[in-house]
Amino acid sequence: MRRNCQRSDAEVAGHFSLCGLLLRLRNLYKWEHGLPPWREEDAAPMLEWVSQREDLWLELLGQEPQSLVLEGQTLDPFDSQTVNQRLLPQGLVYGAGRVGGLLPAFFLGRLEDRYELEGLEVWEVGRELGHDILFLPGLCQEGRVFLRREPLGYLLWDKLADPRPSQARFVRLGLEGYGLALEELLANPSWEVLAPVMQGEMRAVAWHELGEARAGEEATQALQWALTQHPLSEVEHFARGVKDLLADTGGQGRLAHIIAAGARGALGLYPAWLAGFPRLLFPEIDQAVLDFAERGDWAVIEEARQRGWQRASLALERLLSFTGEEGPAEQTRARLRQEVIQPFTACRARRPEQG
Repeated sequence: MRRNCQRSDAEVAGHFSLCGLLLRLRNLYKWEHGLPPWREEDAAPMLEWVSQREDLWLELLGQEPQSLVLEGQTLDPFDSQTVNQRLLPQGLVYGAGRVGGLLPAFFLGRLEDRYELEGLEVWEVGRELGHDILFLPGLCQEGRVFLRREPLGYLLWDKLADPRPSQARFVRLGLEGYGLALEELLANPSWEVLAPVMQGEMRAVAWHELGEARAGEEATQALQWALTQHPLSEVEHFARGVKDLLADTGGQGRLAHIIAAGARGALGLYPAWLAGFPRLLFPEIDQAVLDFAERGDWAVIEEARQRGWQRASLALERLLSFTGEEGPAEQTRARLRQEVIQPFTACRARRPEQG
């Protein structure tokens, strides 16, 4: 299974920016060596490990994931349902699927908890015995949500330690909502201190996955079209961004649950998590969160949520109008960029002035 994770990494690595790849390699090194994300050690061993990992990827590049053998039976590596039937009695949970660009993703970990969330079965995963470089904190497959504590921890620390003012302002607000101060946390980090943040953000990931499951067939249809007809292109990224924003702003999504629960910590951190097309499509959330921090009025957040939902819904409608088109893929991508992507994202990335 770990070798399949490495095969996955070999395929995925080339699609990251250099900065993004280095960040993920650093986290993967720390995870494989049992180091918390805030621990910084001598760079030489890590650089040697990176060199060896890149050599391994070159060896594995282009290889398909291999079958798994359990109790003498050969199993499809993507048949997570059958694999889990064998592993659950041992307290283990296995995840496998296709993500952006239909690239493979895998993980294996210890099952910590199982419960139902508004009709969805949720499996919380604790210590992981193997995973790929993607560090996905949440996955939804066939009505089941996997929440992964270890990937979330590394991603969360990257957000907390990000020195950019545009990030730090919302990180501070989020931590204040959890009863913590950023400077004190950075000076003396520990999993014990981070526990309330981890719990709250794990819940927020579950709310996002719930919202994605409720986003509707049309959002799934648009993403599947983009995945199959325009994989790893701007069109796929836009379709995924639209679906993610629908998951966050829908009536049963992340922000609606944050508002209903009065979850100040998750609200403060929310803009820090936004990136890519969801950020471009939802600029008003920044000022709404800052206004809430001053006045404590949840109606401001609800108004922003509804505006985000309306914009994402309109973007989805425009995107769907292209799914039945025939002709050269490059021509379709060019028209979609001009008629949909640019009008919905132009001049929307500017944040409020930073103090």
